[in-house]
Amino acid sequence: MLLATRSVRRTRRGGVTAALVAAVLAACAPASGGPQEREPADSPAAVAYVAEADRITDAARTGLVYAPTNDYTPPDQLQVMTTWPGPTESPAVPAGRTIAFVSCGATVCNETAEAGAQIAERAGFRASLVNINGTADIQNLNQAMASAIALRPDAIVGVCLTATQIADKLEQARAAGILTVSTCDPTPAGGSGRFDAAADYANGLSAELLGWGIVSTTRGDANVVAIKDEAFPAVVRKIGNLVRVLEDCPSCTVTTVTWQITDAANSAKAANILTGIINANPDMNTLVLPYSVGIQSAVQAVASSGRDIKIYADDLDAVNLQLLRDGAVEMVSSVDPRLAMYQCIDQVIRGLGGDAYVEPARLPYLAHLYTREDLPATGVGAFARYFDYDAVYRDLWKRP
Repeated sequence: MLLATRSVRRTRRGGVTAALVAAVLAACAPASGGPQEREPADSPAAVAYVAEADRITDAARTGLVYAPTNDYTPPDQLQVMTTWPGPTESPAVPAGRTIAFVSCGATVCNETAEAGAQIAERAGFRASLVNINGTADIQNLNQAMASAIALRPDAIVGVCLTATQIADKLEQARAAGILTVSTCDPTPAGGSGRFDAAADYANGLSAELLGWGIVSTTRGDANVVAIKDEAFPAVVRKIGNLVRVLEDCPSCTVTTVTWQITDAANSAKAANILTGIINANPDMNTLVLPYSVGIQSAVQAVASSGRDIKIYADDLDAVNLQLLRDGAVEMVSSVDPRLAMYQCIDQVIRGLGGDAYVEPARLPYLAHLYTREDLPATGVGAFARYFDYDAVYRDLWKRP
C-alpha cells in the first residue's frame, strides 16, 4: 500500500561538506536557509559538490569506508579503513553453549543468519536457524521469536528484527535467561523490551555512501525517487542518510515514497506501485530501493516505461548481486553480513561470560560501493578482499 510521498528540494546545511564545498555553498546560501530551487549542474556549488562525491565514491569503490557513527556522517569524517578500528581483546569462548539466529525472512537476512550459524559453529557453539525464507510481517516475526525461545538456546541473535516489533518476546527471553543480541536495529539496547546488546548493521553508512555514488555517477544531475519502509527503523535511517546527501546537492532533486514490505514482496502490488511512481515523476532519472525486496518488479516497471531510469539499491544479497551482474542495477551499497555476524557473536561471548559489551563507538561501521565492474562471487564475505577480518576474530577468540 502506498502510504505517503515527500518531495524535497535541495536544502543547505552548514558543516556537511569539505572546505571547498562549504565555502561555495555558503557564498550562494540565502539568509533564510530554506528550500531552494535546483541549480544548474555546472554551477560552482554543484561542481564542487560533485568533486566531493567523486572523492568519496572512489574511496568506497576501491576499499572499505569507515564512519564513527551509523547516523549521517559529514563527509570529512568518512575515512578509508587502513587499520582495524574494532576490539583487540575478547573473553574465552564458553563451551557447550547454543545460539539461535532469527532471520527477518528477506534474502539478505537469510544470508546473514546462515553466515552467523556457520561462524558460531566454527567457534564452538551449537547453532540453529529460525524463519529462513519466512515473511517479514510483524506477526510472523513474533512467531519466529516464540519458536526461537522454545528451543531454549543460551542466546538469540535477531537479524533485522526491531525491538519495538517484538518487545514482549524479548522480555520472555530475558525471563528465561536467554541473552538477546540484535543487528540492523537502531533502537538502543538494554532495558525493558529491548535486546540485551547490539552489533548494528552498518547500513546507515552504506546508504549514505550510495547517495554520494548517485551524485557522482549522475554528475550532479540526479532526480531521485527513494523508497523507504517506515515499519523498519533501520530502513528509515538508511534512506534518511541517503536523502540528506541528495538534499545538500545543489543540482539534485529527491522525493521519498513509503511502502510496506508486504506490498514489496507481492510482485503485482509492487509493479503497480512502481508504475505509479514512474508515471507521477516524469523527470526522475534515478530510483532507489532500500533492499532487494521488490527490486525485480522495479526492473520490470522501468523497462516497461521505456525511460532511462537507473536503479540503485542497498544490500548486496544474491538477488541484488545478480541484477548488478546483469546490468539491470547501476550500483549497490552494502555491509558484509559475515563481518556483522562476527560482531554479534563476539557480543554473545562477552554477555555469556559476564563481561562488558563492546560499545557502539568501538564496533567498526564499514561499507563498500559495488558496480558491475567490481563484483565478488557472493555478498557474504565480500570484504575479505580488502581486509582479513576472519583472522582478526580467530585471534580474538583464540581459534585456529
